[in-house]
Parts: sequence; structure tokens; C-alpha cells
Amino acid sequence: MKPKILIAGQEGMVGSSIYKLLKKKNFSIINCKRKDLDFTDQNSVNRWFQKHKPEIVINAAGRVGGILDNKSFQADYIYINSMIGLNIINSSLRFNVKKLINLGSACIYPKKNSQPIKENALLSSKLEETNEGYALAKIISLKYCQHLRKKDKKNFISLMPANLYGEGDNFDLRSSHVLPALVKKFTLAKKKNLSSVEVWGSGNVKREFLNVEDLSNAIYFIIKKKINYDFINIGGGEHYSIKKIAFLIKDIIKYQGKIVFNKKYPDGVKRRQLDSTIIKKLGWKPKVNLKNGLKKYCKYYLKEVYPFEKFIH
Repeated sequence: MKPKILIAGQEGMVGSSIYKLLKKKNFSIINCKRKDLDFTDQNSVNRWFQKHKPEIVINAAGRVGGILDNKSFQADYIYINSMIGLNIINSSLRFNVKKLINLGSACIYPKKNSQPIKENALLSSKLEETNEGYALAKIISLKYCQHLRKKDKKNFISLMPANLYGEGDNFDLRSSHVLPALVKKFTLAKKKNLSSVEVWGSGNVKREFLNVEDLSNAIYFIIKKKINYDFINIGGGEHYSIKKIAFLIKDIIKYQGKIVFNKKYPDGVKRRQLDSTIIKKLGWKPKVNLKNGLKKYCKYYLKEVYPFEKFIH
């Protein structure tokens, strides 16, 4: 019989993708919607764990957003994500969860790094200021898992994915990440016959992207395998400037206007690419090519998201 699994954050982009994959693989997943449990409340989390007794826990819960949202709400990002992470890990310890997979982010690494970034770069220098709150919260959870692994021999591992995109993404321009924002802007510009699209920042910074389906497959891979690392990078392998990505999305959507880069908005770190040597040596690699992934992503926004938004534009 397959173990009972809790996916914290199962309604979000990452959580819903993992849910879909593990359902296909016939795992027993305990339903836990946002309305059912407040992960920032330790007593509630303890009671829930005591009642449902999950054997495997995947922490995909948390507040996430783009560069401007991160910069504007640092206090919220550090509090909400720290509480969620620490409470889930603490309850997993207390109620003897067999395996915990704690999801972090590539932004935990310092602002200045040799590229691609290896796991040992963690805490080697200062963080990027625009998302310091989120990064600190994710580092706290990673370190809590690491120390419990060391002290109590707990099978708790943290995964650090590259910039994620895919079905279930947040397309709200006030809080979204760069890819959903670009897809939405170019789609709306085409629909409205606008002469130009504004892209925040210089466009010169480089990022690595990972399709959420690849991350779900990596998590499934980790569930099945004995891992002797505290935390592991999960990268998509392709690394492009925001300018190149913007032109790629423009071509996919067949938008004919101009692109204007607004340098008044922050860029964030100049380059971020993960070294995924460890996970690849263990036997996992990404399957979704970025160009193909973006084609599917643009189609998903147009067919599944845009029709329900268009009345407010």
C-alpha cells in the first residue's frame, strides 16, 4: 500500500501540478485545501497532523510573487513563509513523518555568485535586497530541515528550483513573476492592438526557467529514491536574458508592436543559473524545452485564463 501524502499548498501552481502527477501514480493524497487549514498556526497544524497522520509531506505552500511584490511586502514574505515552513517541519518531526520534501527557491543564494550556482554558495555573502524577506524565510526552513536531519536522522530534504512557470500560474500583473506578466502583456497588447508593450527593467538580466511539470517529476523522483543530501538544486538547464525571453514570447503570440524596456523598475540579480549536477548524477533531468514550454504556456493563458479575466480589462 502506498503511503499517505500531504501536499501543503495543493491549490497553487506547484501543489496542483504535484497533486495531478501523484494521483496518476495512484498515491493516497489527503485533501487539504486552503480553507481547511491555516499553516501559519502551529496548534492547528499539530491537530491536523495528529488526525490525518501523513507519512510523506511535501511543502509547496507559501506566499509567492514577482520582484515588485517581494520588494513592497518584505515583512509579509518573511513572516508568512517562515511560519508555514517551520510549522510544517515541526509537526512532521512531532508526528514522525517518514519523508518531508521542503520546497525553497533559487533566490536563497547570495546576490554575487560564480555561475552556475552550486549548493555550497548558500550564506557565502549578502542576499539580493529585493527579495531578502522571502529568501530568509526559505533559508530558515532549509536550515531547520538540515539540523533535524543531522541531529535526529530525519529524512527531510529541501529542493531549490529555478524560476518556475506553468499551468496554474499567477497572472495578476501586480504580483506575478516575469513570465506570466510577459505572456499577459503581449496577449492583451495583441488583442487591443496596442503599439508597444512595456517590460520592467533593462531586459539584460539572465534567468533560468523550470517548467512546473519538470519540478513535479523531480519530486516524484525524490519520493522514490534515498537521498543523502540536505538540499539540492533543480534547474531547467536553459538560461536566457529577459530581453530574449520577451522577444520569444512576442513571436509566439505574433504581436507586431514594439517592446519598451522601463529601466525605472528594478532588475534584481544580474544573472541566476543553478548548477544541477547533483540531481542529474542521481538520475533526473528536465524534459520540457523552454521554447516548447512557452508555446504551451501562452496557449494555456489564452484558452484557460484570459476568457475569465477579459471582462475586467
